[in-house]
Amino acid sequence: MSVVTEVRARVARVPLGAGRGGSGATQVDLLLVTVTDDEGASGTGFTYALTGGIEAVHALTTGLVREQVVGTRLDHWPATWEKIWLRTHRLGRGVALPALSAADIAVWDLRAVRAGQPLYRFLGAHRDRVPIYGSGRATHAMSVDELIEGSKAYVSEGYDAVKLRVGARPAAEDVERVAAVRAALGDRIRIMVDCNERLDLPTALWMGRKLADLGVYWMEEPLVSDDVAGHVQLAERAGLPIAVGEHLHGRFEFAAYLRAGAASVLQPDVPLTGGVTEWLRISAIAEPFGAVLAPHFLPELHVHLAAAVPNCPTVEHFPLIDDVLTETVAISGGHATPPDRPGHGIRWDPDALDRHHIELPEE
Repeated sequence: MSVVTEVRARVARVPLGAGRGGSGATQVDLLLVTVTDDEGASGTGFTYALTGGIEAVHALTTGLVREQVVGTRLDHWPATWEKIWLRTHRLGRGVALPALSAADIAVWDLRAVRAGQPLYRFLGAHRDRVPIYGSGRATHAMSVDELIEGSKAYVSEGYDAVKLRVGARPAAEDVERVAAVRAALGDRIRIMVDCNERLDLPTALWMGRKLADLGVYWMEEPLVSDDVAGHVQLAERAGLPIAVGEHLHGRFEFAAYLRAGAASVLQPDVPLTGGVTEWLRISAIAEPFGAVLAPHFLPELHVHLAAAVPNCPTVEHFPLIDDVLTETVAISGGHATPPDRPGHGIRWDPDALDRHHIELPEE
């Protein structure tokens, strides 16, 4: 079995133009990791930051993580993953797990490349395509007409579900905006809302009931993610499913929500939560609770994970890293299809990465 001989990391700072989604982020800092083995094969992984701090992730990657990964046999990767987890545990999870995620994705990519299989088949495919919902054409800044236009565009392309943002405007106004989109789309199209952790508990309870009356399919991140108890109250009283996960790191944080009955839709982000290794664990622990996964962003990668597990009914269309790819996820009839080539098959644009490259010191 081959051995990892090199770990390289680079950072690209990619402008997003006008703020996308609900975070208002205007740039994404992308940390791209390449692992190479002793036979010259390589795999790529990545993580990202929307609100700063990628320098810390880069430093950990080029220091401790690289030190542990170089010399690892590919079939011994689970042991190395655990070693890095334990070595970084006292640092907390917000920097350590993104760094570990990038390396983990790269190793899984390399393992699938070596096996000559697309990642989802290497993991054990449950299906060959996955439903996808539209999320990249709705922001707080848009007018109601623009929200309707963006949602209708998704529907015309075969999508049967769209996600809107709420929380930045007065609650009653947000409900009116969602109601207008519901009226324009009819009852057949699923609508989800993302609150981006902007609400307090009384507002979230009031809004949740109003959204439930509109047939909203889930209410995402209504409260700050640290408030498990508040999400329990919402899950019990708001009348619609609660979704969380883009700000959770690792299986233990997801398990806390599951044990408390605080959410039934989990949204782990592979590049942030511990990589492919940890994402699969989260899927497994969610099953006995009847919870489903709907991963955050990045369909080019998440489509593989969704196709490889039985409890991931959808992935999210959101154009976060399109500007540094030569090919985006294949979508037809409201479904995303993983590329039929070895590894995760993500095709990076080297010219775009060079244009947006920022130089950071290495250990």
